[in-house]
Amino acid sequence: MNQIEYDCENEFIAREEISLPRFVLNKAKQSASECCSSRGIWKIVQRRIPALRWIPRYKIADLVPDILAGLTTGIYSIPQGMSYSVLASLPPVYGLYASFFPPLIYFFFGSSKHSSCSLFSLLCIMVAKARTNILPDFDNGTTATEYKDLHDLTPISVTTSLCLLTGLIQLGMALARLDILVSYLSDAAICGLTFGAVIQAVLSQINGVLGTESHTIEGTFLHNYYKLYDICEHIGETNIATLIISIIVFTILLTSKYMIEARTIKKGVPFPTELIVIIVATILSHFCKFEERWKVKVVSEIKRGFSTPGIPRFDVMKYLIGNGISIAIVGFALTISFGKLFAKKHGYRVDPNQELLALGLSNAISSIFGVFPVCTSLSKTIVSEAAGARTQLTGMVSCVILLIAILWMGPLLEDLPVCILSCIVLVSLRSLLLKIFELPKLWRCSKLDVVIWVVTAIVTILWDIVEGLVAGIIIAILLVVTRTQWPRLYDLGVIDETQSDFREITRYGKATRLQVPIFRFDAPPIFTNIDIFKKKLRQIVDKLSEGNENGGYSCDLPQLKNWAPLILDCSTWIYTDSMGIEAVKDINEECLKSKVVILFANLRSSVCVQYHRAGLFSSMCDGQFYPSIRDALQIADRLKNDPTTMLNEDTCLSKFLSDLQKKMDDLSASNLKLPIFVARVNEIFLLRFVKVPGSDEKSSHLGSISSIEECDLS
Repeated sequence: MNQIEYDCENEFIAREEISLPRFVLNKAKQSASECCSSRGIWKIVQRRIPALRWIPRYKIADLVPDILAGLTTGIYSIPQGMSYSVLASLPPVYGLYASFFPPLIYFFFGSSKHSSCSLFSLLCIMVAKARTNILPDFDNGTTATEYKDLHDLTPISVTTSLCLLTGLIQLGMALARLDILVSYLSDAAICGLTFGAVIQAVLSQINGVLGTESHTIEGTFLHNYYKLYDICEHIGETNIATLIISIIVFTILLTSKYMIEARTIKKGVPFPTELIVIIVATILSHFCKFEERWKVKVVSEIKRGFSTPGIPRFDVMKYLIGNGISIAIVGFALTISFGKLFAKKHGYRVDPNQELLALGLSNAISSIFGVFPVCTSLSKTIVSEAAGARTQLTGMVSCVILLIAILWMGPLLEDLPVCILSCIVLVSLRSLLLKIFELPKLWRCSKLDVVIWVVTAIVTILWDIVEGLVAGIIIAILLVVTRTQWPRLYDLGVIDETQSDFREITRYGKATRLQVPIFRFDAPPIFTNIDIFKKKLRQIVDKLSEGNENGGYSCDLPQLKNWAPLILDCSTWIYTDSMGIEAVKDINEECLKSKVVILFANLRSSVCVQYHRAGLFSSMCDGQFYPSIRDALQIADRLKNDPTTMLNEDTCLSKFLSDLQKKMDDLSASNLKLPIFVARVNEIFLLRFVKVPGSDEKSSHLGSISSIEECDLS
């Protein structure tokens, strides 16, 4: 049966085409019905504040695991917050603030049970780049030349403005339902961006390890080259005591990571190496007078308690729009990626739009309390999950530990050497640096993804993170277009005897080529590839026509005498456009003139609807469309075996051939302009022949044949 008969027999239901005003009206009615009842309003509130839904259902059995996991995560957050704050080019105490306030807000609005909204290395690097672009780390604390209209700037005033801007952008994206945009940022682009950012972070921490000062301006093209040159130029100013301390700390941290923590993390309780190093180093620095005796730079004053809440500066935001957009997109991409990872592992779902809303609120509200942009912290989430976390109550317990540290432990850490925090940062970045060794595996899976990875990383290293992000998105989109612009046309053969499995002959040794050629165009015909589509099909049609004229085979393609049906597998045509529809119509007309009829098989219902609305079924034969290759083969075999007899016995086939001839008549009707007779044919199953009165000229739509019954229309 053909496609239309198949649809009728199985009661195909075409989706009703809805106009834009009606669509808006239906959505408005749906929203109004939800908001007009107390139950509907309560459902909306629960959907937007998930804590109201899961807290009443909280299981007592989860309480002890959540508390223990919260204690472990809270202890881990102290050194992580302080070191990542240095990575963001800010005083260490602000890292504690960023580890305290966002989890409190995410507790109420987040949809993930395990995600810990806190600091992530990539975002800290992006924050540092944005801050140092406006307020470089010069000894005199001056701003960059292009920002001279900004007065009384401090590092935290820049980062809090960036945090508020990032939160507002994310809230706007959530309200506009733009969470789908993150799909344009591929994993390869994120990995390349991360690697490039890590290279920048490593260069930014070398001065801390050596005890030297930075003399370069951030954000300029090739600034990392100039930074490396500056480090080498001032290598003679290295503080030997600072370097020795850094080497010792490096050795301790790496030994602990690979020998101790690798075993303890499996038991759910990670060994707090960083915290122990910070405590010991602070005690030694205090009693041995590191700063006074050897000029080792220390953290200095850390205020006890929280900083005074304040509204971020809006005059700075206009200079941070590009950074805010990139941080908002990257932060959400990381958050939803990590959230889905743990949700899949533990068997629940996360809502992308709700995650975007929770992240936006966490950033926007926390900016009042001196917090810089945050997202899901992968390391904290892993520690929390390994320690047995069941719900977001873990984050609340960890905030209690951080509250104690902020209120009472601040002054005790004033003698902590800064190089300790730089060493902790560098060791924590080692896993991201090692991502480059995954390129060979990625190359085997997808060479185009390697291109995205490398291009994004190179642009990020040579220029900056924002430019790297833009380059990653652009190259990913361009490669997607490239994949659809130059698809392949595969010659298919049958594998099983039931003729239900058709595969590429070049890839499957058991695939057998049938007498009727079967091809698959591995992309939907759209405006980007219609020229390739036409070109490849014309090559096939020319070979079939050549075989007809020579009475034999051409280029290993099986031929039928004087008639060549061609089956086109359309299973990969997931959508089409107006130019694609016109291309199908044009190539069909060209094929008919060359005595080749295309039989379309495996068309998706959505494409069939598009063809129907575009009038393609009325301009082509119904018998050219089939629900499967097997159905198309049955018609092709009938035509091949005995077309003359089949015309008399098979009314369905006769209708198809009559329709086909009618279409061919329409192609040349403008030239004939006369009634057309159906002539009896000996060697071809159907031909209409016309003899114009007063002329010996004969015309045939299907090409010349050897024997016909002439019909004089005079």
